[in-house]
Amino acid sequence: MVITGKKRWFVLIIVSLMAGVMVYVPFLRYSYYDQMVMLFSEYKPIVSSAGVNEFIGDFSFGFGLICTVGYPIGGILVDKFGEKWLLIIGSVMMGVCSFWLGSVPGRTAVIVIHILYGVGTSFFIWNAYLKTTRKMGKTSEQGAMFSTSEFIRAIIGMILGFLGVALLNRAIMPGNETDLAVLGEQWRNMLFFNGALFIVLAVIVFLVLPGKIIGAEEEELKAAGKDTESQEKLSASSVLKVLKMPGTWLLSLLIFFCFSFTSAANGYLGSYTVNVLGISQTQASTFAVVRNYIIAGLSTLAIGFIADRIGSKVKTLGYYLGIATILTGAVLLTKDAAFFCIAASFVFAVIYTGMRGIYFATLGEVGIPLSLTGVATGVISLICYLPDVYFAKLAGIWLDKYGNGGYDLIWYWVIGCGILGIVTAVITLRYSKRINRKGE
Repeated sequence: MVITGKKRWFVLIIVSLMAGVMVYVPFLRYSYYDQMVMLFSEYKPIVSSAGVNEFIGDFSFGFGLICTVGYPIGGILVDKFGEKWLLIIGSVMMGVCSFWLGSVPGRTAVIVIHILYGVGTSFFIWNAYLKTTRKMGKTSEQGAMFSTSEFIRAIIGMILGFLGVALLNRAIMPGNETDLAVLGEQWRNMLFFNGALFIVLAVIVFLVLPGKIIGAEEEELKAAGKDTESQEKLSASSVLKVLKMPGTWLLSLLIFFCFSFTSAANGYLGSYTVNVLGISQTQASTFAVVRNYIIAGLSTLAIGFIADRIGSKVKTLGYYLGIATILTGAVLLTKDAAFFCIAASFVFAVIYTGMRGIYFATLGEVGIPLSLTGVATGVISLICYLPDVYFAKLAGIWLDKYGNGGYDLIWYWVIGCGILGIVTAVITLRYSKRINRKGE
C-alpha cells in the first residue's frame, strides 16, 4: 500500500529515529572514549591498560568489517523480504546487544556484540531505512524527505549524547576523580535506555508499517503511464558494468579520503582534548556531542546548498578536503594553546561532517546512470567505508605504543589523506567535464 498524508511523516520520523540510534550506539567511543578506557581496563579489567586502545580498535574493526561486507547483502535482503521485518529484526537484535553491552561483559563478548551490531546495521536496518525513506516521497520530494530524516537523526543523536554525558558525569567526584562503581552503574543505565528504545521503536514499526510498501515515486510513475522499473537488480552483469566505469573508482577513492577525516576526527578528537589539551572528560564528551550531532546535522544540510551554488559536488568536496587538511594542521600547531585548538577543532567539525551530506550526490557527475544507482552505491561503499574496518585498530596501536605521540601520527595520516583526496578530486573533476562534453 501507499502511505499518504500525516502517516508518511510519522513513519519517516520513526525509521529516522531508529537509524539515529543505530548509528549512535556502535560508535559510543566517538563521545565517551576515555570513559570506555576506564570501564574496560579499571572498572572491569577485561584488558590491560597498556592494550585498551588496541582493544577498542579490535571491536571497532569487527563492526566495520561486517558493515562493509554487509551493505550489499542488506540491499538484496530488503529487495527480497521488504522493509518491515528487516527493521524489526535489526532493531530487536541491536536492543538485546545494548542490554548485553551495558553489563560490561568479557573481552570476547564485547567483540561479538559489535559484530552483531554490524549485522543489525548493515544486513537489516540501513538499507531498509533508506528504502522506506525514499518510498515516503514523490520524485520532487526526495530532497525534503532525506534532509528531514538527516535532521531527525542528528536530533536523536544529540539527545542521547547529552543524556549519556549527564549519566556518566555522575561518576565524577570532587577533585575530578572518577568513582568506577558509579561509572559502571551509569554506563549500564545508559545502555539499558538505548536498548529499551530499540525495542519500543521495533514495536511501533510492527504496528504502523504495512508488510508491503508501494513507493510514492512508483505510484506517481504508474499514474503517468511510465515504466516503474528504473533500478537494475544486483547481479553479476550489473556489478561488471559498474566496475568497468572509471567514475566508480574515482568516487570510491574520493569518498574514501573524505571519510578518512570522519574516522579520525570523530574517533579521537574527544580523547585528544582530554589527554593533550587537559580538559575534563565531561567537557570532552559534551564537545563531542555538539560536534558529532548538532554541527553535523546543520553542516550536512548546508553543504547541499553550497554545492548547488558552486555548481559541482565533486568540486565542493575538493574544496572541503583542502580546508579540512589546513584545519588539521591548525589542530596540530595549536595543541599548546587549548582555546585555539578547541576553536580550530569546531571549525574542522563543520567541514568534515558536512562532506558526508553529498557523498552519493556525485554519481551523476561521473556518468553513473540512474538505473545503476543501487549497485554503484553498494560497490562504492565497499571501498569508501574501509577506514571503519582498519583505522581504529591502527590508531589504537599507535596510542598504546607512543602515548600522546600517537595522536600526531593520526593527524599526519589524515593530512596525507587530504592531499591525496585533493589530487583525486582534481582528476575526477576533469573526468566529469570530459564525459559531459562527450554527452553534449
